[in-house]
Amino acid sequence: MDYKRLLELFWEFGSKLEALSTLYLDSIAGYSILHERLLAKQENVKRLLGDDECASVEFQDTCSVIYKHICGKDFVPIATSPVMKQGAMKKRVCENGQNYLLLGNLCVVSAYSYWEEYLRIEIGIAIGVLRKGSKNSDEVRKILNQHVKSDFWGDMRYLRNSIVHNNGIACSDMSKCKFIKWFKPGQRIELDYDKMREIFLLMGQFRNGLHSMSLPPQKGIRIPVSKIADFDD
Repeated sequence: MDYKRLLELFWEFGSKLEALSTLYLDSIAGYSILHERLLAKQENVKRLLGDDECASVEFQDTCSVIYKHICGKDFVPIATSPVMKQGAMKKRVCENGQNYLLLGNLCVVSAYSYWEEYLRIEIGIAIGVLRKGSKNSDEVRKILNQHVKSDFWGDMRYLRNSIVHNNGIACSDMSKCKFIKWFKPGQRIELDYDKMREIFLLMGQFRNGLHSMSLPPQKGIRIPVSKIADFDD
């Protein structure tokens, strides 16, 4: 058991988790600001035009807007159209709107890829069930399925597969989840703020379990590994 390497992996995963969680929070904070500024812009139009039908929120939602009018910076458009309908933008950036849900999906896919393609293999090497330098392969996967297991990451696999391979619809394996129990097979995966907060907290618990694994056993002291980091050594 390479306790030093396990401690390094704890710090590495901690950095990855912080980067991913701050990306999520920075992004939703930006969505909130955009939403508030767009509402303020529409309110200013209402004050200027009074009861004119062109001042109604319904009409303004059909009007176009560009980022320069909302955030003061003229971003170079990368889509086929440089303008957006105000109503469509409001729906994207409102709390738990389209952007929230899409961002949640991207975070889940990114986090699971890190686990499956790197962290899980490195843990296998550190606990001595894989040779140093092992890469993802059928044989490596067989060993990992026996010795490096986690109920949480198993749930994340079903969630990721539903997003990537089933067009965002919960696959039948979602019924096997032990932690992520929000979606029944056939339901659309919608990871709002509260659900993503829970996922990040679960990743934090896994990180803590990894730290417990990195502590060499001391005589007379038993440190149980968190149930969320259910590894076999």
